Amino acid sequence: GQKGIDVVATVELRLQPTDAKIPFSQPWVDAVERKIAKATGFDARTVDKTLQPYLCNLCVSEQMRGRKLGKALVRCVEKITTETWGYSKLYLHVDLDNVAALNLYRSEGFKDVGFRWNPFWAGDAAEIGYFVKSYNSENR
Repeated sequence: GQKGIDVVATVELRLQPTDAKIPFSQPWVDAVERKIAKATGFDARTVDKTLQPYLCNLCVSEQMRGRKLGKALVRCVEKITTETWGYSKLYLHVDLDNVAALNLYRSEGFKDVGFRWNPFWAGDAAEIGYFVKSYNSENR
């Protein structure tokens, strides 16, 4: 018989506002939450005025870790971001307790933005790091 297909790694790339909000799977839910934030007076700071590339849901299966697949996916997303889409920044969130992920992103040049999405209803969302990598002609 035929064996199933195993997913060994995955990543998503989307365009997001740069307000440090952790995105939901459904963009309309994000829009509703941003409207609630605005209506309640929450000051959602942004880094850039336009939507920017956002790397999310990078995952490598346990049995495939240690083979630099995460680094390869980050670099693939960077190439799309800069060369195909023409952007100069890439944003992401990372759980600061996930040492392997944090080390990967830092080793690839991502820096903490310095603020968090933190309305009163967000709970532990403020504990999640919000990072960015800026590119110039030397990075490409």
